[in-house]
Amino acid sequence: MSGFDTLLAKQNSKLALDAQALGLPTKRVESWKYVPTRALTRTSWVEATPRSASGFALTAGRFTQAPRGLQVQGASLTETESARLDALYHAQGFALTHGALESECLVLRVAKTDTQTLSLTRLANQACEAGFATLVIRVEAGAHLTLLETFEHSETMDANLDSLCILWMLERDASGTHVRYQAANDSAQTFTSIDVQTAENARYTMQSVDFGSKLARTDIQVTLGGRGANTELHGLAVTNGSQYHDTHLSVDHAVGDTQSAMAFRTMVDGKGEATFNGRVLIRKDAQRSATEQSVANLLLSDTGRINPKPELEIYADDVTASHGCTVGNFNQTGSFICRSRRSL
Repeated sequence: MSGFDTLLAKQNSKLALDAQALGLPTKRVESWKYVPTRALTRTSWVEATPRSASGFALTAGRFTQAPRGLQVQGASLTETESARLDALYHAQGFALTHGALESECLVLRVAKTDTQTLSLTRLANQACEAGFATLVIRVEAGAHLTLLETFEHSETMDANLDSLCILWMLERDASGTHVRYQAANDSAQTFTSIDVQTAENARYTMQSVDFGSKLARTDIQVTLGGRGANTELHGLAVTNGSQYHDTHLSVDHAVGDTQSAMAFRTMVDGKGEATFNGRVLIRKDAQRSATEQSVANLLLSDTGRINPKPELEIYADDVTASHGCTVGNFNQTGSFICRSRRSL
């Protein structure tokens, strides 16, 4: 039993059958070995009820007031987009569940050389409610989109779940900036899957901050698929009480002359726990690629836990690569220094 079985049984699709057969990931799945899935399996999830919202928002797996000029009415996915989503859904059991229970797939398009800013608010679902949605973003040649993603902090006594898959397609010379501020309520289970595909000279940047949620899981896959493409990814996770934050980040240098940089910081207090897995793959023919990876973690209590796992997988010989990972305690000396500087 996965907690989603009743919802899946109502779906007449192969994805639903596959999700029921596979079930949710267990600790035997390496990328999910630390995730506390008890709330997922023990909660009898029901379909979320949409709420009214002002502006562009996600509620109960559905989008409200999509901006004019960006929404592609009646859009069908391209063959490439369908293949990418199918690969995401079949990566593990929760993703299959997302695909089977998805309420809406919205396609947005930024026209050539255009510049747009889009604010998306993810509204909290009610007790025991779960919502699933997918957002496909096409940024055409020379265009730029800034996506500002925030989470509503609306208190709910029981577990509530929100899952969003975002598919980015950045054409030649296009750029995307993704700013995330996750401060959902203390009972929330928030899941985000981000898949980015870049063409020649395209650029994707992300700044992510995680403060809220009982359980927050973010999977990020960036494929640098054109020469001159580059990405910068920065994140901060602050975990307290019994919160669990999990970030899995993968950058694929599929071709040469590409660049990537990631810097993530984690602070854990109380009985909180955080996991960060950062993987960089430089393929055999991706010569003259460069990557930097910096992961720093700070334990603020004796009962917190941090699970860092930086990875470099390099098959080319003409590359520049560096990485560093630290885990430390906030001791009395550090506390004294901070207090001394504050008093200056």
